[in-house]
Amino acid sequence: MTSASMPSVAQAGRGLALGAIAGLGIYRPPADAPLARRLTGSDLTGVSYRVQAEQGINTASLAAGAARAALQAGGVDPADIGMIVVGTTTPDVLWPSTACLVQTELKLPMVASFDLYAAETSLLAALNVGIHYIAAGAQSVLVIGADSDNQLVDLPGQSGNVHSRAAAAAVLTRAGGDAGVLSTIAGGAARSEGNGEANDRTVLQGLTDGATECLRKARLSMSEIDLVIAEQSAPETMEAWSKAAGVSSGRLLLDPTRYGSLLAAAPLTALHDAIQEGRLQNGMTALLLACGRGPAWAAACLRWGGGGLLEW
Repeated sequence: MTSASMPSVAQAGRGLALGAIAGLGIYRPPADAPLARRLTGSDLTGVSYRVQAEQGINTASLAAGAARAALQAGGVDPADIGMIVVGTTTPDVLWPSTACLVQTELKLPMVASFDLYAAETSLLAALNVGIHYIAAGAQSVLVIGADSDNQLVDLPGQSGNVHSRAAAAAVLTRAGGDAGVLSTIAGGAARSEGNGEANDRTVLQGLTDGATECLRKARLSMSEIDLVIAEQSAPETMEAWSKAAGVSSGRLLLDPTRYGSLLAAAPLTALHDAIQEGRLQNGMTALLLACGRGPAWAAACLRWGGGGLLEW
């Protein structure tokens, strides 16, 4: 296997991508789409759960729709998928994982399939895992971000009121050039002591350090980034960050009205739309940022290389 077909982390540091994005898929069902019936813990005893359209909309069905779109957009053989990672904060059930439900529904190979819970940073944290698996030699990895306002089981400390219903997925493959994911990073900290302002400062500092490290790994400066896709649920934090980083509004994609409630699906959904609308074209660079409760933060730097796009 040549270095061109399987770039290493060191090669990415010289400007080559860790992996390519073969296809991007998103699933935004209409507002009047029927919801799945909510279950209680007692309903799960002895129940074999499946993702079926007649059940209505839930996190697993959203994830499956986005995954189908990404696979079709990228023209990737499902048999080549070597790992499935789902970033979510609203799983329908804790087990089986959402990734396993998607794996079964799409008849994907019996490979490593797991969920990653990291609040608003779930998708970019999942991308961080997936792209390093590609760099280690995997042929294809399916990364999905999905959240629903109708999770079937209320988790401890959650009310179930998540105001979103969307999923986005990317099929990662090996890269042989400088187009694709150049670097990723994910981080977090113990909850700050003190008031909300102290927590906000921790998030802002983490986001600043994370973006700087992500750019360093990609061998790029902020001035070389064509588009910054911000954390859509934290506009005040992102405005403070962009001002300090010297990023003009023309290079910042921050539209909380459109994307602020999508949680894990937001980064790739915004990326998909930016490409479709011409804000990000072949050869252009993007920095994706996420931050959220924990506090946690994550970043990804990429150069768009013309992968397929499809909305389910």
